[in-house]
Amino acid sequence: MEPGRLPITSKSLRQGASALVTPELIVFPVRHHSPSCAWQLHKLLQEITPSAVLVEGPRSFSSLIPLLTHAEARMPLAVYAYSVARPSASEPESRRSAFYPFCDYSPELVALRNASSREIPVRFIDLEFSELCQLEDQSIVPGAPVSLLDESHYQRSQYLKRLADQLGCRSHEEFWEHLFEAPAPGQGWREHLSAVSAYCELARADSSEQELREDGTLQREAEMAWHIRQALDERQPSQGPVLAVVGGFHAVVLPQLIASDIQRPSLPCRNIKDEFNAVVRYGFERLDQLNGYSAGMTSPAWHQKIWDAMRRKEQLKQPVTAALRYTAGLEVLLDLAATLRSTYQMAIPTPMLIAANEQMCGLAALRGRVAPIREDIVDAVTSCFIKGETDGDGALIRKVLTDQLSGQALGHVPSAAGVPPLVRDFERSAQQLRLKLGDTRPRSLVLDIYRRPAHRLTSRLLHGLALLSVPFGVRLAGPDFVKGTGLDRLLERWEYRYTPSTQAALVEASLYGTTVT
Repeated sequence: MEPGRLPITSKSLRQGASALVTPELIVFPVRHHSPSCAWQLHKLLQEITPSAVLVEGPRSFSSLIPLLTHAEARMPLAVYAYSVARPSASEPESRRSAFYPFCDYSPELVALRNASSREIPVRFIDLEFSELCQLEDQSIVPGAPVSLLDESHYQRSQYLKRLADQLGCRSHEEFWEHLFEAPAPGQGWREHLSAVSAYCELARADSSEQELREDGTLQREAEMAWHIRQALDERQPSQGPVLAVVGGFHAVVLPQLIASDIQRPSLPCRNIKDEFNAVVRYGFERLDQLNGYSAGMTSPAWHQKIWDAMRRKEQLKQPVTAALRYTAGLEVLLDLAATLRSTYQMAIPTPMLIAANEQMCGLAALRGRVAPIREDIVDAVTSCFIKGETDGDGALIRKVLTDQLSGQALGHVPSAAGVPPLVRDFERSAQQLRLKLGDTRPRSLVLDIYRRPAHRLTSRLLHGLALLSVPFGVRLAGPDFVKGTGLDRLLERWEYRYTPSTQAALVEASLYGTTVT
């Protein structure tokens, strides 16, 4: 703990949580892509009519809210942002890019949809991506796109790690789902807010002011505090509170920043040559923390199942309780068994299914949970489905389960988004050539380029994308006309895969023309 920082006590944690809710302002702390946070925010918005809704995210994203909340929009989607810095005498041109993803159970999207449907003023309040690049945040480096919703502070917290160890949780994700996701249906939003606030206070206690300044956290919080003060000044006494939906790590300090004389950061971006934001398709696979996404939760398809179940119960006017997680867990086991039987011809007898379901429920009870979480399902499958060597059928079963919990869903950008011509040309060509863009599964192609005209067109498209450095297809074998080798080979072999990076790269490449070939 830094010198001068007050020790954390149960009293200070309660006071911190109470400061987040006043008649004039509610700062709602969230974890990005958390169904429990989204659900509690949904319940809060059923109780109040905010005077304005403010959401963490670059300011310029506000112009994209009508697209994100459009009736045709199907999640997951992301805002893709890129920034190009002018070359200098000492450094070449630098290109940086980032994604800001949304899924149905993202608290930020719940806030945007609710405010838009009720015609409540809503906007984003964070620094621009180009301004974040100016801060020389070491997490934003030239090359592959990063996420604007980083949660690495939680992963580094020794307070949270020790608490997770005491609860017998083997990972940060198990710890979060145990504490917040499983109990969510039976909690009120105030109880949830207090618990998340305490969690975030503990996470922040491990970070020094120097670290937070170097990674841009303090500057971002000053920017968000300025926007919240502006909204409070615009609020009329008869109106509801201003609602700020921000990451919990920032939320816990915003009330004191708003009450202080902290100044808005001034970050002139004079060296920026070009910058652009666009709504693009995103995928569950990319959203999964298991695949390296620092702000995602594990297994987005599992959390989507829970979110859909809660919304369905609400629409049917049935009680929303933690019991729905038992049903969801059983559905996962049944779907897994069906896939293993039909696709891999594996024998999964009914008694094995019954045993796995009993194991899942028993593990949840033994571990002191109000309902099963992802780890209870995984452990039950490992115990009851896998017999013999874990490297054989066991590896296959674990992979099928992981794929099922992660999901392959891809979003749909509404037609009103005004897709660049290059993106439209690619999608039209891919459809004509029967390339699959509906999910993120890798697929193989064998092209008879000498004898089949349609195959030559496919080859031209794939080579054109490679020339533009668009991640989509990888040539595995075939003639190389550039080097003049293998010209006697009749077939080209490719592996292709549509990912969010494909559309993002096409958006950037739109500067060079309107067609791929």
